[in-house]
Amino acid sequence: MSSAQIVVVLAIATALFALWAAVFATRADMATRREIKNANQRWEASTKPVPHITFTEFTAPGQSIQIQIENLGGTMAGCALILQHADEIYATELTLPEKAPARPISLPFIVKAWQRVAQPRPLLLVARDVGGRCFDCLDGGKQIKDPRRWVAGRLRDLRMQGMVNFPSITGTAKS
Repeated sequence: MSSAQIVVVLAIATALFALWAAVFATRADMATRREIKNANQRWEASTKPVPHITFTEFTAPGQSIQIQIENLGGTMAGCALILQHADEIYATELTLPEKAPARPISLPFIVKAWQRVAQPRPLLLVARDVGGRCFDCLDGGKQIKDPRRWVAGRLRDLRMQGMVNFPSITGTAKS
């Protein structure tokens, strides 16, 4: 075997090893990208704000109501809350840091309700994270695509248009 033939065989062997390395490097890169994408999705899902409300103190009719609210998830850049107790409706807007312990909040009285309820219940609970995504916390944390239109529709359903405004959720200025 001459030296020219050895050089050709070595060149072919080198090319095959280079091709083999390129194929496995590409597969490893694709697997790494897929894992990073999955990790980002898991991180985003775990950073979703999850407000938890505890009804603590009820006052005289027409007065503010006291509740305890804690954030079990990610940073809550904005939260819109409307709740009904007996025949009164209360509403507020607030922010809470990530995994904030329970803290007392005073909700101002807004209007008398059409019907009386036996137990206090939230009528609207929307949270916005620092990334700007909004979630309907009463519907299992489902993401809201157009918060301005969604909130306007819910306020229309509750017959509360013009009574409350949630600029941290909708992005509109307070009137």
